[in-house]
Order: sequence, then structure tokens, then C-alpha cells
Amino acid sequence: MTCSAIELQAFPSRSILPASDNPQLVYVMVVASPQGLPVSVPRLPLNLCLVIDRSSSMRGDRMFQVKEAAGRILDRLGAEDYFSLVTFNDRAHTVIPTQRVGTNAGLLKNLMNDLEAEGGTEMATGLELAVQEVQRAFLMHSMTRIIILTDGRTYGDEGQCVKIARKAQQKGIGLTALGIGHEWNEDLLEIMTASENSHSRYITSVQDIPEVFDDELRRMHSIFARGVQLLIETHSDSTVRSLDRIQPFIAPIPFKGEHDLRWVGNLGDWPGAEVQSFLMELVVPPLTEGDYHLLRLVLRFDLPIRDATNQRCELDLNVAVRPAHTVSNEVDLTVKHWLERLVAYRLQDRAWKNLQTGSIDEAVMQLQMAGTRLLEAGEDELARTIREEVTRLLKLGTTTAEGRKRIKYGTRGLIKAPNR
Repeated sequence: MTCSAIELQAFPSRSILPASDNPQLVYVMVVASPQGLPVSVPRLPLNLCLVIDRSSSMRGDRMFQVKEAAGRILDRLGAEDYFSLVTFNDRAHTVIPTQRVGTNAGLLKNLMNDLEAEGGTEMATGLELAVQEVQRAFLMHSMTRIIILTDGRTYGDEGQCVKIARKAQQKGIGLTALGIGHEWNEDLLEIMTASENSHSRYITSVQDIPEVFDDELRRMHSIFARGVQLLIETHSDSTVRSLDRIQPFIAPIPFKGEHDLRWVGNLGDWPGAEVQSFLMELVVPPLTEGDYHLLRLVLRFDLPIRDATNQRCELDLNVAVRPAHTVSNEVDLTVKHWLERLVAYRLQDRAWKNLQTGSIDEAVMQLQMAGTRLLEAGEDELARTIREEVTRLLKLGTTTAEGRKRIKYGTRGLIKAPNR
């Protein structure tokens, strides 16, 4: 169904279900696509703070590429945009206080060029300063975001990092956490960004830093819908068991019941021209032969580019129930592809948790199963990485930091995603 700039489609794993005296599991893939947008979407004012790790491990090419990337951001900011820069090592420092760039881009670049890498890594103080900076220019109708880049582990302040991130997100401040190299704590960054309008990414090569910064800025400048929510109204006695984003990257979506048989998940802001896809898991009750209304999907959102609030897009999904002996067990191929990817992500996630508790045999089994799923989904290179890490795990009882990050972020589609 197309409405208010969005086309909403739903594809069940099977459009015909067998009549059964038992509950059944049904997967539904939801695809939402922007429609009829102007070639150039009007930009919302941006309030951006960069938070840069300048500990000693950032010396050399890493710091050089960061300066290049930050300079390119300054060149792309508009007259209504605000910018600030915070650095941290053993302590945090505001290098560029919140301000409109205007004609000062050259001067601000000179301030960045004076940055030197030294000392240890304490992230919380830098994140706290960044929140203070973006709040100085907090506007109702603007994009407010913090981008933090680190290459190391912060010690002793992990809990404080999560606490600051949550408070910022509750105030509408999005967080993008970027990790470069192999030593940073991916578990911490994932916890910090487990909220709408926030995500973490793994930058595998120093040379990719400017490109990733460009991609993040492009996404922020192309936001066309805000406060997007997906409502799911189910058939009597059906239950939503899980809801996950699968495009442009895989991530669980927390959801809650608004009332009986109605669930809602917050999807956050939406970059223009970017297809968003989701996969939900439904448990339907025993059904006899007939035709049934399986669920109603409602997308709620605001459209700042049209100064329109409380927009809605609705779609009903029906399903046929026929005698069991006449129904095929084959799953829709597109749904199957994304289900394989999603299951692989879940399996590797459980594997790392089992490794933390010393359950190596279970971790090996789950990684092997994830590799099989990825092969079936056509992800040969990622499956090969899993095989290599499993071999190392069986021989040495451990995996490499790089392999773990490649698997974790590779299964999500977040290693390097410019131009996706």
C-alpha cells in the first residue's frame, strides 16, 4: 500500500497455511520504501558533535585520516548547521565549542590540525562533554547527533558510558559509535547504541575513515521521516515473538504491547531513498480451514519536509488455511534468505556469550551453524571467516579480536556500508 511518501508491503513466509490443531510459526517480511520524494530532500538543520579518541594508539595514519574526515564534514555543513569537536584520552577537552561554521571552516580546521595523540583511553568524560556541547544548540526541528570514534578499550568507566548514552538518547540525541582497529570493545559500543537513531560500525581499514564519516553525514542530511513507529495488530490469540530490522542492517527492535493484540516498535528517523525492511516472528493459534485476517500493519511518522505530523500508512495481510496434505512446506525465497542471515546473526551472538562463560563446545557448535546459514544465504567470505575462527577456537581455545569483530559486524551488514 502506498501513502504519504511511503510504500508498505508484507510478505509472509507462506501465504497458505495447513489446517492444524497446534499453534504455528509464521514469519512476515515487511518492506517500507520512500515514494515520490523530491530529487533533493530539504535538509534539517544539523547539530553535530564529533568525539575523537586521541590516545597514543591513534598516532600516525589514524589521526591523519580522522583530521581529513572531520575537515570534509566542515566543508559540507550548511549555514544553519552547528558543529563541535571533543577529544579524549586520559581526560576530555572541548577543541571546538558548539557554533555555526559559517566562514570559519579554515580556522576550525587549523584547530583540528593541532591535535596530537597521546595518553590512555577514558571515553565517559569525552561523551559527557559532547552531550553538554550539543545541548547548547538544541533545537526542536533539527538533527542532533554525536559521532564517537575510538580504537581502544576504555577501562573502569564502561557503566558510566552506557548511562550517559541512555540519558542522551532519552533527550533525542542520536549516537553513532565507530570502532577502528581490533582493540576496542565491541560489546560496549553495541550496548551504548542499542536504541533508535543509534548504531555502531566497524571500520576495518584506516583509509575507510573519511568514507564512513561521509556516509554518516549523508544519512543525517537525507532524513525525510522522523519518529517512525511500526504498529502490529494481530489476529485473535496471535503473538509477536520477535521483531528485527534486516535492511539496511540487522538489529533487534525492542517492542512492547500497547494493549491486547497490538504491539509497537520504535524505528527512529529515516534517511531518504533508503529501503527499510523488517522480519517479524508470529505464533498463530490453531486454525481450521478458511481465510483469515492475519494482521494489520500501521506505520506512524512525521514528515518535516512537508511540515506534516501524525502521518499513517496501513496494510492488511490475509492468509489462507487449507487441508494439511494440500499445502507445500516451501518458504518464500526472499523471506528465507533474510531469515538465514538473521539466524546466523543470532547464533554468533549466542556463541560469544557462551565463550564468556567458558562453554567452548556450545560456542563452536553455534558458530558452525551460523557459517552454514551464511553459506546458504550466499555469504561465502563471511562463512570462511567463521570457519577460520572455529579452527582457531578448537586448537587454542580462543578467537582473534579481528575475527570476532568481522563476524559480529559482518552478520549485521555493518562493517563498511557506504553507497549501500
